[in-house]
Amino acid sequence: MRILLLTVLGCFATFGSATPGSCGPVLNEVMADPSLDWDGDGEYSYRDDEWVEIYNPGPGSLDLDGFLLGDGDESPLYPLTGLLEEGEHLVVYGSEAYAFQQENDWGAYGLRLGNSGDTVTLLQEVDDEMVLFDAYTYEDHEAEDDRSSGRLPDGEADWVLFDSLNPYGGDTEPLGTGLPPSPGGPNGEEVVPVRTTTWGKLRTLYR
Repeated sequence: MRILLLTVLGCFATFGSATPGSCGPVLNEVMADPSLDWDGDGEYSYRDDEWVEIYNPGPGSLDLDGFLLGDGDESPLYPLTGLLEEGEHLVVYGSEAYAFQQENDWGAYGLRLGNSGDTVTLLQEVDDEMVLFDAYTYEDHEAEDDRSSGRLPDGEADWVLFDSLNPYGGDTEPLGTGLPPSPGGPNGEEVVPVRTTTWGKLRTLYR
């Protein structure tokens, strides 16, 4: 299928399914080289635990039917579906892409994010053509264990490195922020550990 490189980060109120929201969705965060169990299935897999986050900056909700994730100039890898509300995030894991590809005879390779740099694309099917809606090219230092690259703040133009799990000390852009990856949540927020306690201990606080 031919891919038309028409625009990147355009507003598509008149194109395809990008309504009632007038702009977006956008690629928001990418993890290409996981070393942890990010998809939560209880097992680590270099393929299954890769992930890409999509964000709807609004205004309005957005029907994702007709949008697909891709890899550079390669064929589409995973179709998006469902309604994404304004300000919401959608995370696609390699395990989801792999399962879909197996079920639908699309090959079987997951998200195929290279560990020495690669390009992630967000495509939209318009009149039987694939339009490049958004893209991000990440460098080698971004694709190290458990580092992610993402927009800060969500949906904005600037991409930074979320490297709290594997600090980056170099001077190649994007630089490290010391912030954690945040699949499914707002970029740039520190992770606050959950404190557990008992009902008995809580009662003593209010005596």
